[in-house]
Amino acid sequence: MGNTITILEYIGVFAFAISGANVAIHEQLDLLGIYILATVTAMGGGIIRDIVVNEGIPAFFSNHIAIIIILIAATVAIILKGKWKYKNTFAFIDALGLAAFVVSAGLKGLNNGYSLTLFLFVTSITGVGGGMLRDIIVGRKPDVFCRDIYCVAGIIGALVLWFLFDHTPSYMATTSALIIIIVVRMICYLKNINLPVIKRDITEDFYE
Repeated sequence: MGNTITILEYIGVFAFAISGANVAIHEQLDLLGIYILATVTAMGGGIIRDIVVNEGIPAFFSNHIAIIIILIAATVAIILKGKWKYKNTFAFIDALGLAAFVVSAGLKGLNNGYSLTLFLFVTSITGVGGGMLRDIIVGRKPDVFCRDIYCVAGIIGALVLWFLFDHTPSYMATTSALIIIIVVRMICYLKNINLPVIKRDITEDFYE
């Protein structure tokens, strides 16, 4: 189980580091900014999770392999100058990162006996926390709150993991959750399915 969690986390780190670096390049950040944003995107959710559940110093700060993976991923994004020939490929990599982070956090939560509420929190914040911090840093509304079935896909997969874990072999529960997150995310991305946005009918300022 430990090896599974580690592999999933490294997949997520690589995918999200590329995502953060691409946003940094798009926003015309300098070289340092690219690497910083890649790091924040890749590890921000996990750091928030570790702080909230009182794990002590977040594991990232002693994980040299994760740091190396982030540097490699950001460098790849720099070489490609933030451009991907196939946008669907990048969307799949991002979905894979989401699934990897959600499931790895979920497995840790199950092993530690978390309640369902805490379980859903740690899986969600691990999956989308880094992206939220990334968007806040570059001064835009977090994508997870504005468009895309993203966090919802993670929640669905996390619930599948929660309910299957005690009733099926762990590898089956893990694989099912990973596949469901990726499939839901990619279908919604390709079909442009989003949650509804509630728009006000009045034009007056809300605070007036």
